[in-house]
Amino acid sequence: MFQQFYEKLPLKVWAILFSFGTMVALFNIGIIVTGELADQNSIPLVYPFINEITGAYSALLLIPFLLAVFRRFPLRRDTLLRYLPLHLLATVLFGFTHTTLMYFSRDAIYSLVELGDYGKYYGLLQYRYLMEYQKQFLLYWMVYGVYYLFQSLQENQRQKLRAAQLEQQLTESRLEALRMQLNPHFLFNTLNMISATVYEDVRAADQMIARLSELLRITLSGAAVAEHSLEKELELVELYGDIMRARFSDKLAITCDIPEDTLGAAVPGFILQPLVENSIRYGMENLQVAEIRIGARRQEARLILTVADNGPGSGQNFTQLTRNGIGLANTVERLEKLYGKDHRLELTNNTAGGLQVTIEIPFRRMKPEEAHAAATAHTDRR
Repeated sequence: MFQQFYEKLPLKVWAILFSFGTMVALFNIGIIVTGELADQNSIPLVYPFINEITGAYSALLLIPFLLAVFRRFPLRRDTLLRYLPLHLLATVLFGFTHTTLMYFSRDAIYSLVELGDYGKYYGLLQYRYLMEYQKQFLLYWMVYGVYYLFQSLQENQRQKLRAAQLEQQLTESRLEALRMQLNPHFLFNTLNMISATVYEDVRAADQMIARLSELLRITLSGAAVAEHSLEKELELVELYGDIMRARFSDKLAITCDIPEDTLGAAVPGFILQPLVENSIRYGMENLQVAEIRIGARRQEARLILTVADNGPGSGQNFTQLTRNGIGLANTVERLEKLYGKDHRLELTNNTAGGLQVTIEIPFRRMKPEEAHAAATAHTDRR
């Protein structure tokens, strides 16, 4: 049991322990030397140096033994009465072993450097065991206190990590639920449109079905991806635009003004399609040609997305407008889940007519591994 703790302690930990032990030994040497000077005694420095260094290092060699005992017999409210006697016994074993190591290591070094017989300096060994045990008893519980402090800090960190992971899982589950709510809404509206077209233009309806199949394959295969690149998002909008153009032909114009440096920005998946769908639905009511303009720009550390139309605009209260209908309400909630308060969604009536939706989120480029995960999600089900 003790061997595994020697193996588990990395070299960095050993280096820290021996550095600390050396500092304690030097501190004790300073106390002894200054005490002798105060008593006007003369003592060679080599004696306290050997004694204190061997005392500190032999104690450090027993640290894994103490850790093994601490971990195997933790003192908690429910184990205190059962394990406390074992710890008291461990203090005796620790004290006996430490004193024995000190004695024989000092005796060997004294003989090696020809300082004489260490035994005559150490006195009666049985009393030395008792004398040293008083200090070792305190040392044992000091080490346990440090161990308990670190264990408490680690457990606190683990609890925070578990809470953060749980919160992330709940957020991801909620985002996935919102996506599942959005996809049937989009599918229902599109199928209704195809149904209306199939009796008027069979070829156009066939094109719409093909594009819808491709769009659904991509959105469903990427359902687990919370964010993907703006470039991927525009591909989804392009597929949706193809469906709508097959239905409305020359009555619909969708244009994009997207700087190249924004294409790699991370955006919520399927964030623009509901906005484009709303613009088409309301923009086609009283217009011969509905114009939808999609824009993006980077403003320092922010990404700003816009979807504008040339429709009649809205006379409703914008706060109320975002609560009505699945598309906008879903978009608002998804943005809140992903970015908290660090986002902005704004609806404004254009002076030249029409409604503009503006989304502002933190600018963040997709990391290579994230882009790969998103690409894999989009292709796994092909």
